[in-house]
Amino acid sequence: MRPQPVVLRLGDAEWRVRPLTLKQIQEIEPLLQNGEDAGRSIAAAVKIVGVALSRDHAEAGSKLTEMEATTQEIGDAMRAVLQLGGFIAAREESEPGEEQAGADGISSTPA
Repeated sequence: MRPQPVVLRLGDAEWRVRPLTLKQIQEIEPLLQNGEDAGRSIAAAVKIVGVALSRDHAEAGSKLTEMEATTQEIGDAMRAVLQLGGFIAAREESEPGEEQAGADGISSTPA
């Protein structure tokens, strides 16, 4: 089943993001493999969301670090991108108690 576009929200901004291209997926993959905590850091989340925005919202993607947003918002946006790219299962598809690699740590990171 082909993924549907998602809306990413950070602060007062929101963007509609289409399913990722193979190039975008290839850009995200090393960000998840660069060390044990790569998928749990704010820096990795910002880069992952930036890759997702790069096709249709390049200017926004390049200015993500200047945005006012919470760790919860960047964690949610990263999770949506990882689901869109097939890196993690959507919440509805997950088995009860199943951990979603690299996706849940950011939302609990102190600001």
